[in-house]
Amino acid sequence: MTTSRETSTTGLKCIGRGAFSTVYRKNRSTVLIKSNDPVKECMSLGWFPSSRLFPKIERIAICEDEESSIYEQKHFDKVRKVKGNLSQYEYEFYCCLRKLTPEQCSYESFYNTEDMFREIPNKFHHKKTALCAAVDALTNYGSDIRFEISPHNIAIASSKLVLLDCFFFSSVLRKARN
Repeated sequence: MTTSRETSTTGLKCIGRGAFSTVYRKNRSTVLIKSNDPVKECMSLGWFPSSRLFPKIERIAICEDEESSIYEQKHFDKVRKVKGNLSQYEYEFYCCLRKLTPEQCSYESFYNTEDMFREIPNKFHHKKTALCAAVDALTNYGSDIRFEISPHNIAIASSKLVLLDCFFFSSVLRKARN
């Protein structure tokens, strides 16, 4: 993929590392993410619903190894305190997501993940719809979709919740750990 933007992570400060991705600070407002995460690919292709729940992410290069890509995304500060930084409504929604048990989130079938989200109260209808649409988009990559939420994989922007790395595929995680 050819682009006029700087796509090399050489010389950039690494500010985060996970099972699928390494995050580099490009400048004050932008990060580059080197990743083999199919969720990021799905998001960058525009298949996720348009929602403030999800960050905008753009693939700007495919790495020479062709197993990973470079993505660009807005920089979000690490969340140090959830309560008090989210609006009351957003905090209530966050608490609903936190109540989802690991057993609920670890089904090997996207049907169960969608059903889990459908149980979110109708008070959060738009957010629930966005989560179900995200699961639907991810089925293009597999059915072993999982969801995990904690302060380390969210961001807060203008007192609103942003889900950064809450979705993943168990098969891709197993492969990354081997």
